[in-house]
Amino acid sequence: MPATSPTLADFGFMSPGPASIHVYNDANSRPLFGILRVPEDGGFQRQVIVHGTRHGIERWHLVDSADAKDAIGKAVHGGKVPLYGLDRLLARPDAPVLYMFDEYGADVAQEMLPDHVVVSGANETCLDPLSARAVTIWPDAGEAGTNAAIEAADAIKKVRYSTGESRGQTLGIDLPDNLPDGWNPAVSDPEQFGIDIASLARNPVPTEQAFRPFVIMPHGYKMSKTGLVFKGDDDVTHQVTKTPFRVVAESDLAENGAAGVILRWQNRGQTVEFVALRGQISARGSSLTKELRENKMLFPESMARLLLDFLGTVEARKFIRTVNTVGWDQGSGWERPLFVMPGGDVVGSGHSEIRFAAPNVNAAKERLKYTPSGTLDEWQEYVAARAAGNSRLVLGICLALTSPLLKVLGSVIEAGGVHIWGGNGLGKSTYSHVLTSVWGDPRKLMTELDGTKTGFENAAELASCIGLFLEELKNDDKGINKEIGRIIYMWANRKGGLRSGPNIALRETKEFDIMFCSTGEYHLKTVIETSGGTYTGGIEARMTSIKAEPDGSGYGLLDTIHDAHTSKAFVDRMKDDCECYHGTAGRHFVARLIEDLTQTGRESIRQWFAESIELFIDDYVPAGADKMIHRVAKRFAVMATVGELALEYGTLPWAKGEAFRGVGACFQSWLADRGGLGAREDILAVQQVRRFIEQHRFSRFEDVDAARTAIGTTGKEGADCYLSNVRDAVGFRELTRDSDGTEAYSYYVQAEQWKNAVCKGIDSTRAAKAVRDAGALQTGAGRNLTMKKMIPGVGKVRVYVITPAIMRAGDADDADDDDQE
Repeated sequence: MPATSPTLADFGFMSPGPASIHVYNDANSRPLFGILRVPEDGGFQRQVIVHGTRHGIERWHLVDSADAKDAIGKAVHGGKVPLYGLDRLLARPDAPVLYMFDEYGADVAQEMLPDHVVVSGANETCLDPLSARAVTIWPDAGEAGTNAAIEAADAIKKVRYSTGESRGQTLGIDLPDNLPDGWNPAVSDPEQFGIDIASLARNPVPTEQAFRPFVIMPHGYKMSKTGLVFKGDDDVTHQVTKTPFRVVAESDLAENGAAGVILRWQNRGQTVEFVALRGQISARGSSLTKELRENKMLFPESMARLLLDFLGTVEARKFIRTVNTVGWDQGSGWERPLFVMPGGDVVGSGHSEIRFAAPNVNAAKERLKYTPSGTLDEWQEYVAARAAGNSRLVLGICLALTSPLLKVLGSVIEAGGVHIWGGNGLGKSTYSHVLTSVWGDPRKLMTELDGTKTGFENAAELASCIGLFLEELKNDDKGINKEIGRIIYMWANRKGGLRSGPNIALRETKEFDIMFCSTGEYHLKTVIETSGGTYTGGIEARMTSIKAEPDGSGYGLLDTIHDAHTSKAFVDRMKDDCECYHGTAGRHFVARLIEDLTQTGRESIRQWFAESIELFIDDYVPAGADKMIHRVAKRFAVMATVGELALEYGTLPWAKGEAFRGVGACFQSWLADRGGLGAREDILAVQQVRRFIEQHRFSRFEDVDAARTAIGTTGKEGADCYLSNVRDAVGFRELTRDSDGTEAYSYYVQAEQWKNAVCKGIDSTRAAKAVRDAGALQTGAGRNLTMKKMIPGVGKVRVYVITPAIMRAGDADDADDDDQE
């Protein structure tokens, strides 16, 4: 028998060290054995310690888990295990007793209940000392905890019966039904769940009220080891399912109150959890039974109706709130936020359990897309570290991490996207692999850009707060490319369209918070206009096109290949590593963001971002830049700041400032290709005028010199003959001298043709001012945008005078047009 009790200091050699120690004593307060509570994987494991001789030294030592039962048996000399807290129980014979199932939980409760004696026990515990006491049983939360409490109450009752003791009384604690399975005060702070230990312990209820059945089976149904069975009034037994399962809880969708029931079963050693929405049981076109089968619930087709009847009538005591959207859970608030991953995994430790369920969504399939592979350290070493120094890859990772911040920052940031464009073989697929590896499997996360506007709403909703990653835009897909502008507006505005539901009622509008990205061979402007759509400044502000190849790069999309021998070797290895190591960074970032929100608050994060955004704009936005440039710069500043935040969180292994440098380089590339610091609408207007002249300068513009010559030599009849060669004329052209002295055409356009032909679809007055500001419009006195010109055969008329400089205006922005030829 040891002379002294063990202490935490005796086990200081352990790594990690034990968080607490719990010693079991006999009736004379002499220590028998102990339990160490050791941190492990975010929770704790129990480590048995006993006293004995090891290596010739008498001391307290650890016991292997396989030998723990035998070691405890020897410590108690073959008898039953005493209650934890037996010595304090015997020292206070008149105090009420609180019986728990965890040593640490008992210690926590004892501090809050000085008028009680709190003990802990298990199945093989000696309960004789409780026979004459007033005992209140505190169960662990959940069905298993309730069953253990019922067994303990029965065991105490048997002890009283066998001893003839009639003074004792047993009551129970009726815990709230929404606590996580297995919860007790040892798991987490009771205040987190609104649990007042003292109040509950002082207001116990009869055990039959406290320990109610968790599931009320419908008449005739029973769960057996072989699955669900039904015995009807005709006494015929039907094997409804060949898979045994548990009814975990009932649920309601937080968004619309749709009721459901949560099921759980085992499939080849893997736990399957499924939310069956009751509204899907009899809904026309319901896919409920199909989804059950896809999740390996086995049942004959002939038993489907009996199974659906069961799901429609079974009742569960526990209630778990269900959500049908992913991302931040609005019901949890920002003090203890929860983040729902696509497929239903929950990041965070808020005050309540939640589950993901959405009609016609295969949650298991969605979960597979985001299942982590490898460790965060491996992703950092093999993917993120080699992305450093490569501006496009840095931008991709920062963009991928930004969607969770959209709701956190609120109006500080607009949703939007980036389109990376350039020819084949530059490494665009590597970019896609790197950014999707932040959240999941690159082979599964890319979304095909093909479908309807409703389909793109659904895709955005399923990726809310995560991000939407699109497969390469094809320039020959005329249908979807023409509509992509509207889709971009929808994604950036974070809301789908209105549509009618049954009985002419409006269906709920889908909402989402996403950053999005795509790749392609051409600038987004070219993709849209080639298919007959209109590219506007609003589209560019929401989805910015950036050249894949950095200026001066010899490695395609890459700035550096680090220690690789060739760029091909670099991208091949990077893609392979992204497929091996993925899905860890996004979860780690969100978990750390949740800690930050809980500890420092949402406003503190917003303020930090506001200061960082200002620094980025000061560094990268030139003076006099148009407000749309500031708008795009702000989104890039947020992405850069997210990267720097991820560095502080330990999600990214980069050096400080790497995110700013990489994202800033991409922003500067866009700015250099844009064609100026003015408004995008003005640049597009100059381009439209130039393009019209390029296409029609000989077919729709009369040659002034030729007309003058014709009139001078053959008279009016000859001139008429000559002038009739031009059809649908919009103006005139005249050979003049350019600013450098070379001969070039100037073009004269009358006001009506300027508005209806040359500037069709845009503001013609604004277009004239834009051409003037580009140095390609000769204006008259004052603020007049037109001039009077003498036209042969027409006379003196007022026209817009377009100088030869129009052929150079907007050259930088039209680099993509050259690439098409």
